Amino acid sequence: MGTFIGHISPGLAFLSFGVLYAFKFSLMVLRGEGIELVSPPRQPGLRGCLKRIPAEGVMKILYGTLAMLAEFFYPPGVYKLSLYNREKPDLPFIHPNEWQHATMYSYFAVSGWVDVLSQACLPRRLYLLESIGIALPFYIEALLLYSHMHGKERVENSVHTLLLLACCLVCLILTAEIWRPNDRVLWFAKTCLVMTQGTWLLHAAFILYRPFSGRAWRSDDVANLMFITSFFCWHIALNIVLLLAIFWLTALWHRRCSWRAALLDTQPSFPLKRPDAAGHPSEYGKLQAAEEETRLLQECDF
Repeated sequence: MGTFIGHISPGLAFLSFGVLYAFKFSLMVLRGEGIELVSPPRQPGLRGCLKRIPAEGVMKILYGTLAMLAEFFYPPGVYKLSLYNREKPDLPFIHPNEWQHATMYSYFAVSGWVDVLSQACLPRRLYLLESIGIALPFYIEALLLYSHMHGKERVENSVHTLLLLACCLVCLILTAEIWRPNDRVLWFAKTCLVMTQGTWLLHAAFILYRPFSGRAWRSDDVANLMFITSFFCWHIALNIVLLLAIFWLTALWHRRCSWRAALLDTQPSFPLKRPDAAGHPSEYGKLQAAEEETRLLQECDF
């Protein structure tokens, strides 16, 4: 993570999760749905298990595992999977940054496995287990960010302090969601902060490693430190606007699907009037209309 790519990749990951949350929670609000804390019993079987695998859990497993491996083996030919230097008599610890990053990524990967087990494998979904499983990685991230700033320059510390602030707020929201899982204000506050972490990490990569001016940011310049805080506040506003735009697009899509479903219900089914050989109304039109309505609802399902 201590490189340009090391900040871009987690930034894209957080941003993708935030966008996923935005569409998911927007659609749940529009449909008037809530989160089932404990789902009803489900039928066993491999096919049903595969259909219930959550996209969020798979994303966390892939992102966390690949990022953890990249810390030790990227670029190709690099090997950092060592805790201490055996060539020196005092055996000092080595690669502390990589081990901290890998620890954080591993917790997110484990959270993904918890989601998959809860939603796809267990007889009943246990949302409380999933909530604890995602809250713990953010607490670990906050703890590692706090210790990650030792020995760094003021510009880098300012960037990571603001990231730590967003992470701590996410921790508080995730903790509150354990007792209030269907609070919509908490849903969208969490979504905005996760997206802010993503966009801020993307911006931090350019501040620390590839500044647009071509010159490194000077830690002894107070204006640089002040503008870092200003940029972070702009990121919050940008993500609020992005969240509102996603909600608006989701509302348009949901209204269109609802309108098409209502139009299908109000249209007369002409095959219903066609009598069969016995002179009775045919059941073919009823079956055709039911199949068409089922297909339309599946297309509009998220």
